[in-house]
Amino acid sequence: MQKLHLFNPENDIVLASGLQQFTPPKAALALRNAGAALPLWYADNGDRLLAYGINARWLDMVRERFGIDVDIFDHQSAADYAPTPWGWSAAARRDFAAEGFQPSLLPDDRQLERYRQLSHRRTAAELRKAIAPRLDFEIAQAAVEFSDITMLTAYLHQHPCCIIKSPWSSSGRGLTDTRRMKADEVLRRCVGVIRRQGSVMVEPAYDRIADFACLFTCENGKCDFVGYSFFKTDDGGNYCGNLLAGDDVLLDEIDRYFPKDKLTAVVSALQCAVGSMIAPCYTGPLGVDMLVARMPDGQALLDATVELNLRMTMGFVAHSLSQRFLAPGIAATYSVSPAQKKPVSDSVVVENRRIVDGRMILTPPGGQFSFILETATPPVNS
Repeated sequence: MQKLHLFNPENDIVLASGLQQFTPPKAALALRNAGAALPLWYADNGDRLLAYGINARWLDMVRERFGIDVDIFDHQSAADYAPTPWGWSAAARRDFAAEGFQPSLLPDDRQLERYRQLSHRRTAAELRKAIAPRLDFEIAQAAVEFSDITMLTAYLHQHPCCIIKSPWSSSGRGLTDTRRMKADEVLRRCVGVIRRQGSVMVEPAYDRIADFACLFTCENGKCDFVGYSFFKTDDGGNYCGNLLAGDDVLLDEIDRYFPKDKLTAVVSALQCAVGSMIAPCYTGPLGVDMLVARMPDGQALLDATVELNLRMTMGFVAHSLSQRFLAPGIAATYSVSPAQKKPVSDSVVVENRRIVDGRMILTPPGGQFSFILETATPPVNS
């Protein structure tokens, strides 16, 4: 069945609230509005976008230039499409219900709560525990969950260099680095998170040297591996952008930091674990963020389950851009940033409906955020 795509990147904030009725902050809504057309780049031909006010002239130009057969939803034919949000929550369900989708086509309260619990950072720790016995080499330890501030205080006294994470958050938010903050401020923050979300997840703070992700899809109770995502983060763990290239190029890039043969074993173990723990009750995209840390002895250590994203991710967007719209042998970057006050014109060169050079804004002009593809120099041979 063809899909109706909704870009709702505020979904993790909604999950964190735990509320059926929740109004996201203005910045999150601005990102949603600016990126309403983003699914154009990963939707399949025949799919539709659930969006309002997209510049028709811009849309026609992009579809013609790249041979994309994706249109705006007509707000009438709900029965013809499978509702496909960036991520599922009660808010996403309301958006589709408002367009005429019957309750039988949407997840019920029990399913939504199951998705929310699977999105808890506890699941990433459980995945780590599941894959470790399948590997013949060491990976980073699983995060430890605390709901008692006294026990957390004692743990931090013994392990002073930690990253403390809220159970639900995204894009580097909800993280507390104990190396950068006084102990009383750390505990004050943790008390607030435990009060709002029930617990915190604590893991060692590493000297990170590379960030990447493995992308999967779950369907009919099975988990399939899609590919890799190689991305950059700032010192606070906030997403900065992706490298766009073929999976073989991305794997070679990761191999600079962590052996690809070991990573392949991790992917296989993760696919089995996700297949048994998540796929039976979830259908859709799933990304597992990883990092490589440099240890004091100079060795590289893989944290194989930094985050579990039970939704579409920027890594999936980057993977689709690489596979569908970049010319062979061309590498590029994909980034999201606040829009400049003075619009920057595109300079992209397209041949045979694939990008060979230049810079392109992937969404219509006028939004508060820019989604930018820019080719690398020199190009990478894939």
